[in-house]
Amino acid sequence: MNKILCCLLLLMIDTTLVQAQETDAQELTNPLTTQQHRIAFTATPDQCVALHKGQNCYQSVEFQWYTPANGDYCILQSDNKQRVICWEGDFIQHYDYPFESNKTTKYMLINKQTAQLLAEVKVVVTWVYKAPKQSQSGWRLF
Repeated sequence: MNKILCCLLLLMIDTTLVQAQETDAQELTNPLTTQQHRIAFTATPDQCVALHKGQNCYQSVEFQWYTPANGDYCILQSDNKQRVICWEGDFIQHYDYPFESNKTTKYMLINKQTAQLLAEVKVVVTWVYKAPKQSQSGWRLF
């Protein structure tokens, strides 16, 4: 019984290694696959904290990315498609952005020539206190 289990385990490990080697060989021969794996995009910090709900949050956010050497790229705000920064190839790999917003905002890394979305990050806006409750009437007794 133990010999059968050992043989089955060895067989499973061997098949997994063969599949991994085939995948590596395909990535080396297919430049599109290797380019897709080389794209990275992050925002640090990815959260901004305002004091009260509805207030703007101010924070310096560092965008970092890695893109292939060939191509033109841009970072855009998702909601209004406003350009944050554009560059060519892997010339620039980080950008300090003066974030100012009262709501969570998504940013897109796109290929400028094809407008293809390559990656997306979001900066989440949170708050310490909810908005103060308004009294039902405008009058105070004392």
